[in-house]
Amino acid sequence: MKIFIYINVIMMFIMTMILFLPLSLKNIHPLVMGWSLLMYSILISLNMNIFNINNLYSFLMYLIMIGGFLILFLYFNSFAINNKIIIKIDWIKMFMFNTFFIVIMMTLFIYNINFFNVILFCINKLYESISFNYSLNLSKMKMYLLYIKLFYLTLFMLFYLLYTLLIITKMIYFNNPKSLRQLI
Repeated sequence: MKIFIYINVIMMFIMTMILFLPLSLKNIHPLVMGWSLLMYSILISLNMNIFNINNLYSFLMYLIMIGGFLILFLYFNSFAINNKIIIKIDWIKMFMFNTFFIVIMMTLFIYNINFFNVILFCINKLYESISFNYSLNLSKMKMYLLYIKLFYLTLFMLFYLLYTLLIITKMIYFNNPKSLRQLI
């Protein structure tokens, strides 16, 4: 059980790093943003697969996101066909600063809160999700209990959808700064 907690903490750390990756959105290539979206969707699918016994939802989300990425890749391949991916020194410094900031933030979070209590909380949530998955019977259980149990997963999915919307809008606007209606 302890390995699941460490995997979850590592995934949360990687997901926050991926969210801070494209801060300088003007100078970044669309394929790099697509890569960050792909990594974020893979991590959310893995997180859904670890904490749910039925892995159908994570598999469906992964397939839908891969289909969307194929369409986006074909769309942006026509725009940025001869552009090289140029990583500037400022971008590397910004990424190193963000990584350092996230590491400091995570260590302060772990040392300010008693780590034993965090592990007990995660174990409690893990046992709760496992027992919830075994005893899920929607005909006897009210729907609001289902929403309470899946609140954090729904919250991460909302952040993911917002992140996807912002990145796709930025990629379309910075590659061709016309209105989106003129692109059609």
